Amino acid sequence: MQKELNPEIFGERRAARTTPAETIPVGLPETAGFLNVDRQILELRNQVLMVGEELKKMAAQAQEFMKVSHLKLERLQQQVHRLEQSHNGLVQETGHKISQMGHRLAERKALDSKIQEMVDRHTNVIKSFEVRMNHLQRLLSEKEAQVVGAQAALNEAKMELSRLKRL
Repeated sequence: MQKELNPEIFGERRAARTTPAETIPVGLPETAGFLNVDRQILELRNQVLMVGEELKKMAAQAQEFMKVSHLKLERLQQQVHRLEQSHNGLVQETGHKISQMGHRLAERKALDSKIQEMVDRHTNVIKSFEVRMNHLQRLLSEKEAQVVGAQAALNEAKMELSRLKRL
């Protein structure tokens, strides 16, 4: 079955179909017209085939582009997944380190508090010792004064005894 172009598309109007005897004229000029139409049909078929081949090429290129794009997208998704895993690991590790530092800081504050209490107690002991030392120095000074007074009284008594012995 041969395909025909609709002549109305190109602005040609043909009269209603006639019988085959009426449409086939006899003569040489008509044969040249048929040859020209056959040549045009062949050219159109060749053009259709070329367009079909180009469409196939373009479809193959599009398919190849889609495959390449899909592979690139998969690789990018894998990289994003790896980066997300790495990021999550770093976040967890950082959180763990921060909590450890918080615990260490709390321990250090507790130790600093204990050390401060010890320093305060030591300071109080030193102050108490200084108070006692000052009290003992006063007592010692008083006792020295008493000893000096007693020594003076003893010397006076010795002198009195020696004077009485001479008498």
